[in-house]
Amino acid sequence: MSSKFWSELSHDYEKLFETEIGYDVIIYAGEEPNIKEIHAHSNILCIRSEYFRTAFSTEWAEKKDGKFILKKPNVSPHLIEIILR
Repeated sequence: MSSKFWSELSHDYEKLFETEIGYDVIIYAGEEPNIKEIHAHSNILCIRSEYFRTAFSTEWAEKKDGKFILKKPNVSPHLIEIILR
């Protein structure tokens, strides 16, 4: 595949992250007073990571109003954003 295709695909993924369209994950990252709410897509996270496949399993996941809720006080918001991109 051409490099143009991969570049456009990467750009589309970045736009999805920035616009938060259709997100179904809310991650609360950091500790007070620096907690940040970050939105993501479970399908993408599950494809990219065994950790997230486990996190969204029925035994471990918290779900509220159809969205997965992850609380990560021990991880900085900046680091979560790097992982998601």
